[in-house]
Amino acid sequence: MKNKKNYTDIYSYFVLRKNINKKMMKKIFSLLRVDSTFMTTSYNRMFDVNLILKKYVNKYFSKKTMICDFAVSSGQSTLELLSDLTKQKIKNIYGFDKKIYITIYKIGKLIFLYSSKNDLLMVEYDKQCLRYRYFFFFKKLEKIFPSLFDKLYLFDLINIDYKKTKLLIPNLDKINELKFYEQDIFNIDKKYFNFFDVIRVSNLLNYSYFSKTQLKKAILNLKKISKDNSIILINRTPNRKRKNTASFFRKKKGKFELIKDINGGSEIKKLMLS
Repeated sequence: MKNKKNYTDIYSYFVLRKNINKKMMKKIFSLLRVDSTFMTTSYNRMFDVNLILKKYVNKYFSKKTMICDFAVSSGQSTLELLSDLTKQKIKNIYGFDKKIYITIYKIGKLIFLYSSKNDLLMVEYDKQCLRYRYFFFFKKLEKIFPSLFDKLYLFDLINIDYKKTKLLIPNLDKINELKFYEQDIFNIDKKYFNFFDVIRVSNLLNYSYFSKTQLKKAILNLKKISKDNSIILINRTPNRKRKNTASFFRKKKGKFELIKDINGGSEIKKLMLS
């Protein structure tokens, strides 16, 4: 009998595009391992801060804006951002995340889910996510498997189902205002320098994930990609129904100035203002 707690069936979700619902999406993304943490996604967690952001967008911009949404995960929160801000004020929203494009290898009952950089994000057996002690074994060999699988597939030595897809929810690419690209906040492509009027960074820049030095580097990159007079929102949406914490900033003459704190503000507020 299958353990419902670990039941994920990622092949159906990401390849067959079945069982795409709120409960399954939250479970799968909570089990996707990225570096030392997990990816997360949910519905309508940022409605309150999005409404405040909408107020500032209406206040400071008369023309349509270019928006950057960092750490998009499934893209659900970016879709909600588009809805909450209303299309009249948006030219495009660029959804950035370190992991968007994935490859899935299916070998019998075993499923391996890899990022575009060949980082192993999940291993599943018989539609159940492997526990960490088993996942850790495969993680140690993560760089070996893709080339091995490709050779086995090429020479038809074993029955391997090989699919490329995205972590994003279906049909986002059909929305003209939304564009999604893999970008690392610590290494952003120069073509995005001085590009955005509004930047939202959600559930990414905090001390539990990164050191002070790393956070400073990320903040420097936010300065590089933001235009003068731009709005920057740094927010965190804790679990267990606790309230969102957020800080709104405006870039003036190359520096960030605080506009407003929500529920005590972001934990990296001092670094943003330094």
